[in-house]
Amino acid sequence: MQKRNALLFLFLSLFLAGGIFGQEDGVVASQQSAGGQKGLANQKNAAQDFPALAIVQFDISGLKRTKRSYMDGILHDFLQKPASEQNLKAIETVLQAQNLFDQIKVSARPLDQTSVAVDISFKEKWTILPMPIGYYTGDSYGVGLFVMDMNALGMHCMAAIGGMYSSNGGMAVGIFQRPPVKKGELGFSVSANFSKGKHDFANSKNYKVFGYENIFVGARAKLLLKPARFMTASFGSGYSFFNPIDSPQVQRRNQWSVDASCGFSSSSWNGFFLSVNSFSVGGEFLFSDVAEQTFAQTLSFSGEVQQPVCGRVRFITGARGFVSNNLLKTNYVGRGMSGVTLLPSAFMTDQIFGALAGFEAAVIKAKFGILSVYGLYELAVARELNNSVYVCSGPEAGVRLYLAKLAFPAFAMGASYNVNEKRFQYSFSGGASF
Repeated sequence: MQKRNALLFLFLSLFLAGGIFGQEDGVVASQQSAGGQKGLANQKNAAQDFPALAIVQFDISGLKRTKRSYMDGILHDFLQKPASEQNLKAIETVLQAQNLFDQIKVSARPLDQTSVAVDISFKEKWTILPMPIGYYTGDSYGVGLFVMDMNALGMHCMAAIGGMYSSNGGMAVGIFQRPPVKKGELGFSVSANFSKGKHDFANSKNYKVFGYENIFVGARAKLLLKPARFMTASFGSGYSFFNPIDSPQVQRRNQWSVDASCGFSSSSWNGFFLSVNSFSVGGEFLFSDVAEQTFAQTLSFSGEVQQPVCGRVRFITGARGFVSNNLLKTNYVGRGMSGVTLLPSAFMTDQIFGALAGFEAAVIKAKFGILSVYGLYELAVARELNNSVYVCSGPEAGVRLYLAKLAFPAFAMGASYNVNEKRFQYSFSGGASF
């Protein structure tokens, strides 16, 4: 399936993150809930803090699918802490970051001279989403259906399954993820996918360099850890089978891999945006039965800083990169690993870096959610298929929609302009961060 069509698949598969950074490989994206918009105002107008008293219990109303044990896990770190305004706002930020709740209200209520109860109320969002999809681009088409649950088992587990058929081939994907909740807890994820279709590789000029058709089957399992409140880690392994169809330029292979990653993330909620500061790094070792790649290594990283300037405006900057050694072309990555959209959607490489900086402003705040506009300047550096180094830069602008009632972080549409090539690129994305 051609890479430009694969971008449309981001909307469905939830393997990728939505928003400015796209979400390939589960890199942190800007998750925010437009529901809870009234929460900050309620704290300022009604909630009273008690900085000399300790939080000893949480009284929660509004639970339907979400289990109380999950809520106790995400709020556990606040027990015995002072019921200060700072901690009450931090509790609201934690609830906003789950992206499961709307109309969040947090307040403190004295129980005696030394302790308080924190009263929490909210409405749960729709988390089970059947999503039909269809597209037509003039020379290709596609139809499909995916069903996903963003709060499976009532424990904020993510489950998704579905398939898609297009003029370039077909694919099917399934995934289940149970994240760790409390510090020291373990979680896991399992996934499997199948595809049969065509793949085109393009250079920076958007000229097709080569292509192939293949059958691909893959499966992966990961152990997820939470060593500290703001820290996550994972260890995983996977297997894939690649079989070319009338494509002599690529070889049939079996491939095994092991990977590890570590990340740090903190967030703050100001009534408009859930702003995230994060950094993550991961590595993978690949083994195959192809003589040219008995052993290969990859390293990827991402960092993001989101800083509110005023209530409706925030500054955003970030960088992402991917490097590898001895990688087969069938393992090459696309522009999504750079976090920028200046390169063609079919561009493939084994080394890439991207950086961006700019602003996002909330222009409409209503019951349906928040509509924002953003403007960025981007830089991309990548190795071409002929091993030359390509550098480009240019602006990007677009709109994002954060929905109040759905457990789906953001939809975004944007356009970027590659100054070097005098070429526009257009993008649409939606999804979550894993």
